[in-house]
Amino acid sequence: MFLLKKIHKWLSILIGLQLLIWLSTGLFFNLMDHQKTSGNQFRQSPAIAQVNEDKLVEPQRVLLKSKPAVSLKQISLLEKPYYLLTHEKGLYSHLNNSYSLVDAYSGRQVIIDELMASELAQASYKGQEEISSVIKMSPPYDDIPREQNNVWQINYADDVNTSVYIDAGSGRVVKHSNDDKRFADIFFMLHFMDYGSEGSFNNVQIIIFATFTFFFALTGLIWTIELGFNGQYKVNFVRKKRKLILFDMNQQPMGEFEVTTKSNLLDGLIEHDIALSSTCGGGGTCGQCRVRFDKTTKVTPADHFHFTDEQLQQGYRLACQHDATEIEEITLVDVTKAKKHSLELTNSEFISPYIKELRFKVIGDYNLVFKAGAHMRFYIPPAKGVSIPQRLPESLKPHWHHIEHLEYEHKACSRSYSLANGNGQIEGGTNELVFTIKIQNSPNKSVLPGVGSSYLCNLGLGQTIEAVGPFENFYAKPPSNKTMMLIGAGSGMAPLKSLIEEQLNQTHKGWNANRDIYFFYGARSEDDLLYKDEFFKLSKRHPHFHYYPVLSRPSNEWSGAKGYVQDLLELNINSVCQMEDVEFYLCGPANMMSATIDLLKTKNVNANNIAFDEFS
Repeated sequence: MFLLKKIHKWLSILIGLQLLIWLSTGLFFNLMDHQKTSGNQFRQSPAIAQVNEDKLVEPQRVLLKSKPAVSLKQISLLEKPYYLLTHEKGLYSHLNNSYSLVDAYSGRQVIIDELMASELAQASYKGQEEISSVIKMSPPYDDIPREQNNVWQINYADDVNTSVYIDAGSGRVVKHSNDDKRFADIFFMLHFMDYGSEGSFNNVQIIIFATFTFFFALTGLIWTIELGFNGQYKVNFVRKKRKLILFDMNQQPMGEFEVTTKSNLLDGLIEHDIALSSTCGGGGTCGQCRVRFDKTTKVTPADHFHFTDEQLQQGYRLACQHDATEIEEITLVDVTKAKKHSLELTNSEFISPYIKELRFKVIGDYNLVFKAGAHMRFYIPPAKGVSIPQRLPESLKPHWHHIEHLEYEHKACSRSYSLANGNGQIEGGTNELVFTIKIQNSPNKSVLPGVGSSYLCNLGLGQTIEAVGPFENFYAKPPSNKTMMLIGAGSGMAPLKSLIEEQLNQTHKGWNANRDIYFFYGARSEDDLLYKDEFFKLSKRHPHFHYYPVLSRPSNEWSGAKGYVQDLLELNINSVCQMEDVEFYLCGPANMMSATIDLLKTKNVNANNIAFDEFS
């Protein structure tokens, strides 16, 4: 089912893109000047020959002198009569045809040369400009893609660059074209998906697109039926509440709680200060908000993905995928007794062109205690947003010049971000929370920017926001003699910086002053290298802390390592120590994480020694 959903989503992008093209080109067709885009502004009908029947050569004599013909007809060219003999006839005039042209008065065969082609073009042209060039051409042609016969192209030096096309065999005026027509042809090409310039909508691209659309509709229908069977289509016109009986992880009753039936249980429980860990905001992808229901409760595709058949039989489900109408009892699993906190922004500073360091203080007379690597879930209210950050420093504006200005509105949502300070376990905890948040920008108007990152990074000093946590899913193992190796890139900096600060903080209980810590960090350019000076200072102050920065697109002045962080790790990993004596901590983009884990597998690193925070 997950493969079917992935196919459906990718097909939706392809089909949605073509639908946008159809809408935009259809709008152009409604607004365009049809006379101008026809290419016939300067076209006229040539004068017809006045035929003297007495001078005409008998058609039979013409047929006897020429090679076999399937038809003969009298036509008018340049106000004179001619016989047009067709030796090979295509179904349409633009298909392959073989002609002979004979003067109807003299009986002599006529070849359409440059002069005659120019005269034929001039007879159909009512403009005042002179001919600029005459060219004999063979197919294919840009202006007349369907034409399969040789033609003369007569070009005029008017303001729209008119071209007249004359069939080289019959003298037929094939077409007038000009810049207005050529511009319109681009839209016709896009509208009819004629990307091979066949001059027809009956092409292979249309057939492929129709096949994709069929599979898109089919997979959507299957998905809809599956959701229906799972009971995930509900219509709740009234915001009702329902009482649920809650049990803790030891099966001890916690009492009755009233939750709304319109929201999922992940959001409903937070109203009672029961916070389940979730980094996906309720999308069912992280699999962290685990609870237990009656085993007969319906199983969603997300449940299937994150639990074994045995666990599903035991009633394990994801809270974000269910609501209060489905159950009467709920048992919490590995619940963190986290609460909502009101946070006030005290500092907001760009530390790279796209990443901001945000500092919040907890409102109220208390501190938070947390392990390094923890994260908070922010509740983003409905608001208006912009695609380019407000209060953007002048020095950073060139980095955002390619981003279109976009104003939009977004609904309420939640987003999770890792803490970047490692002083959460000092005595009494801390009242200050630090985050490094990358602003997910918008490449064009069809894609909204990151709602959470844009909202938080546009907050003004003194503004407040609600967050729940901290949640401790990614943290250092108990102190030991094992080497710590941290690998990160981009905004994956936050939890790794937190871990490093925690380990190098000498007031931390159990800290091993002789424990080696290696930090491999990858960025695109020098501007993206976060906290560079701070880490170099730490490496000088702590001999057992080793810092390895690497850039994938450095300037010529960069003298350090170049490439990707996983490649730098591969070059140095064997020189550190035995693999069984290393703990690995990873955080960064999906490609970096996958490549690094694959590398560690080739080194036979035990999976228990690999911890990662997959923020993407």
